[in-house]
Amino acid sequence: MLDRSHNDRWWQLLFGFIAMMAISSPQYVWTLFVGPLGKQLGGSLAALQVTFLLLIVLQTFFSPFQAYFVERFGPRLLISLGAAFSGLSWIFAAHASSLFALYLSYGVLGGIGTGIIYVGIIGLMVRWFPDRRGLAAGVTAAGYGAGAIVTTFPISNMLATSGYAHTLVVFGAIQGVVGVLAAQGLRTPPATWIQAAPQLSAAREARQTRRSFSPREMVRTQAFWLLFVNDEPHVDERSHDCSERRSICERVRRRDGAGLGRCRTAALADDISLHERTYAAVFRLGFGSHRP
Repeated sequence: MLDRSHNDRWWQLLFGFIAMMAISSPQYVWTLFVGPLGKQLGGSLAALQVTFLLLIVLQTFFSPFQAYFVERFGPRLLISLGAAFSGLSWIFAAHASSLFALYLSYGVLGGIGTGIIYVGIIGLMVRWFPDRRGLAAGVTAAGYGAGAIVTTFPISNMLATSGYAHTLVVFGAIQGVVGVLAAQGLRTPPATWIQAAPQLSAAREARQTRRSFSPREMVRTQAFWLLFVNDEPHVDERSHDCSERRSICERVRRRDGAGLGRCRTAALADDISLHERTYAAVFRLGFGSHRP
């Protein structure tokens, strides 16, 4: 049973990676739709960008609620629902006749759908890989960046030849179907998996705990708040990049580097001491990266 589950978890990681790839386009290629949508729906650029604001806010700030429902109803059902929401958000946006309709479709429905998948996949993978949590989270997060590499140029080409409405319908259907299919392979690990999972070496066991923290315990740790405060400026910077810059080649190169960097950094995190002083060093380096 252990050998079978040990092999199954790598399939879980693959399905999770594919599901994350399927939901990356709403955030990373939004900038390609800004011009065509603005011409069709009217309104100022600031009013149009409310769509992207809703997408990001609902994708991130509702994460605790989305994670709760994934645990309550299981990953297969909720990830399927999230993929369907994500795909339908583009299809509905293609038929939006006003900014308000765009807000509800691309922003609200898309934000809820992508958030369910992102949070649900990350949470599920760290449960399958208690001995390599950093690697599991890094690979799945890299899938979110890698998806834009696959879709950016095809979406751009279809926009030029067929218009934004046709493009939204076609790629909305693709990302919804791919996400739903990937979700069918997902399942929670057996109840005894934490105890039966491959054992850590003695040195790594001393540095990495297997005990999961409750939300109440988590918010009482220094590490949580250091990571939260450190990550917020990067989220703002990345979101601004996605919503404003139009250079496709530059964005593809940046996403490729970000995806690979997530894998390398997360895998390294499994083999180094993750105590408060490490987070403090990352915290200082993160703010240093914003200096002119």
